[in-house]
Amino acid sequence: MRILVVDDTRLIREMVSAIIRHEGYTPVTASGASEALAILDNDSIDLILMDVEMPEMDGFELTRLIRKKHPQWVPIIFLTGQNDDQHLAEGIDAGGDDYLNKPVNSTVLSAKIRAMSRIAQMKADLDEVNLQLLKLTQIDPLTEVVNRRGLDESLERAWRIRQREQSELSLIFLDIDHFKPYNDNYGHQQGDECLKTFSRIVSDQLHRPADMLARFGGEEFVILLPNTDLEGAKNISDKILTALAGNKIEHKYSETADYVTASMGISSSAQGTSNAEELLHQADSAVYEAKESGRNRFVCYSPVQTELQAE
Repeated sequence: MRILVVDDTRLIREMVSAIIRHEGYTPVTASGASEALAILDNDSIDLILMDVEMPEMDGFELTRLIRKKHPQWVPIIFLTGQNDDQHLAEGIDAGGDDYLNKPVNSTVLSAKIRAMSRIAQMKADLDEVNLQLLKLTQIDPLTEVVNRRGLDESLERAWRIRQREQSELSLIFLDIDHFKPYNDNYGHQQGDECLKTFSRIVSDQLHRPADMLARFGGEEFVILLPNTDLEGAKNISDKILTALAGNKIEHKYSETADYVTASMGISSSAQGTSNAEELLHQADSAVYEAKESGRNRFVCYSPVQTELQAE
């Protein structure tokens, strides 16, 4: 456990740090608000021991700022020479979790650290359970890739990041060619196996943690590609076509090839897209062009093509 000690007095920082080390934990020190905020922005902290009376910014004000900037809960214990009820109430209202009176008693501080450690661990365990539950609601049970709900949330989040960082976001919309005759002739059970194998083949072509494959519905899939331009998306699409040809999932009833193929549409935020929903719609529109052009290929969305269709 990493414990941040915020106090403008060096002697207290050193004394409290010694107690923390004795308990088997790692102290991190800051002399005031600026140092503390910089540490919290760049380091993982499990507990904060904070002086209330500091010249740059008092502990209550700093606590309010920490709670605002860092919504992930970290327990905060105030170190203070005051013990009147109003002072204690103000600290709790500011976002503090406990108090320790100065001069610091090593036995009491050790006990409070152990107590907060147990609470922090219980919260970490609960967060992990909640994360697993969230994953269960966002994973397609058949293919084990992200489902439509997960796609919608991830796409909106990626769009906000794109706007903030002024980066490029690309999508690939995939539709398995002639999947209905596959299901009709091989049976739905084999059709499910086809979807699982297809998902695995496509997933194997994605190598960055942020790249994400999602099942849009039925035999339709979407690949989310943050920080990726059109050329990058085209490169991945080409790899997918090559991988499908190499794996050759048998499809005797396809009018395109004797194995399972896919038509793909690519869209990019660099083409003047105004929102995430429009980006998805553009990729879907490009899939239509890929099918009209003979399937087993990818097509990049073009505003010119859309205007021609409207005419």
